[in-house]
Amino acid sequence: MVDDTQLNYDAISVKRNITCKDVCGRYKIIIDFTPDGKEHQIMCIIDGYEKTDDDYIDTGENLELKNFIKNNIKLSIGMEGDTGYYPYGTRINNYYDYDNKYFDNGVSYQILKNTHTNKFVFGIAWIDNPKQDNEVQTWYGADPSIM
Repeated sequence: MVDDTQLNYDAISVKRNITCKDVCGRYKIIIDFTPDGKEHQIMCIIDGYEKTDDDYIDTGENLELKNFIKNNIKLSIGMEGDTGYYPYGTRINNYYDYDNKYFDNGVSYQILKNTHTNKFVFGIAWIDNPKQDNEVQTWYGADPSIM
C-alpha cells in the first residue's frame, strides 16, 4: 500500500542460496515511487494477520526486518534501511533518506519531505517448522540488499 491505497504489485521469485537453502519461499516486491516533497508510507502488510507474542524485530547491517511466527511458520519481511535517531534528534545514519517503521501486521518505508529515493524493495522469506540451526535463514532470505 502507499498511504491508504492498495497497489498492484509483482512478487518476484528469488532463488535460494547457501545462506537460505531451507526456506520454503523467497520473494521480492519492488515499488517504484516518485517522491513529491510530502510524507508518505509505503507498506507491506500481511492481510488478516494478528500479532503473536513470538513476533520480533531483527535488524542488521543496512537491514530493517520483522519476523512473524504463527502455526509453526516463520515469515520475515525485510527492508533496506538503518532507522534510528539520537536523543537530540540527529539521524544515526544519513546514508538513507527515508525511515522504516514496524506494525503488528507488517512494515513500511516512511517517505520524508526530503526523500529522493524512488525504488523501494521488500524482501520476503518463510520457513515451515523452523529449527534452531536454520531459523536464521529467513533473515538472510528476506534481506533486499542480497537479492
